[in-house]
Amino acid sequence: MRQIIKYSNLIILVLTEIILAGSVYGDLKEIEKPAKIEKKTITDKNIVAIVNNQKITRQELYSMLVDAYGEDALDVLIRRTLIFQEAEKKGVSITDSEVNQRLEIVVDAEINALMRQYRIKEIADLEKELAKIGTNVELLRDKLLKKMRKQAEIELLAEKVMIKTITITEEELRDVYEQEYGEKIEASQIVLKTRSDADDVLKKLKSGADFGTIAKNLSIDRVTALKSGKMQPFSPKDSLGVQIAHLKIGEISDIIKTDYGYHIIKITGRKPAGNKDFKSVRGELEKIAKDQRYRERLKPWLISLIENASITRNLTTD
Repeated sequence: MRQIIKYSNLIILVLTEIILAGSVYGDLKEIEKPAKIEKKTITDKNIVAIVNNQKITRQELYSMLVDAYGEDALDVLIRRTLIFQEAEKKGVSITDSEVNQRLEIVVDAEINALMRQYRIKEIADLEKELAKIGTNVELLRDKLLKKMRKQAEIELLAEKVMIKTITITEEELRDVYEQEYGEKIEASQIVLKTRSDADDVLKKLKSGADFGTIAKNLSIDRVTALKSGKMQPFSPKDSLGVQIAHLKIGEISDIIKTDYGYHIIKITGRKPAGNKDFKSVRGELEKIAKDQRYRERLKPWLISLIENASITRNLTTD
């Protein structure tokens, strides 16, 4: 159910680099422009800053970061190292061109996530918000390109290593063909956190309340909420589709529970199956099928790497 997956700030959570501020960009509404800082040369490498003649040491910085992010950051570095080792063992490599292409996708996703988080619809509006903290979209993009390069490399290596082990059956290709080119359901959704919230909303809808307005104001899935609940078209054979395929256009479903919350779905239309020949799109279908299998296997694969590795930890703040 691609349309109800909530995008995290990073594309693949288990491969993410730790962003120390909690967010690359911080809270746009609360961060103000920093005071002007006088730049001086510090020759002692153990001193990271001097504030009103008081020194802040590298050890103080390290201790603070370890206290705040130590285990999580170390886990990321361990996973990253294991992926590099596995790629080397399998003879898998990546090119700068591949990394740059993936990096563009990762950074675009980050900026789009930022805009969704703050309900910003236009780049021009994002520019205005960033200007309040002394930056702009171009600088933000440059920062992300530098910060997330390692993440892009790790994602690519993990994909290449795993995809080499994946074989797709003819039946799976036919299923993907049906998902991509078969009949599609067009629908809108409202997602609530609790069953009681969903019960209340369903009563309001049955009493004539406007579906789009409630979706925009109450749905916890902010991606679809910003579009009055509108979802990406999906197959009547996927896990959500089979539960609502019997509904007619304009009808509203009962409450459907998923891992993401309690859903109420309204059928808004149906798209007939496409007319593309199976053979002509076979290569595309194989790529989609392998990508789906990769994402299903990613977390178990990482767990198995950790379980079969010799790992000694020595994280201290002393």
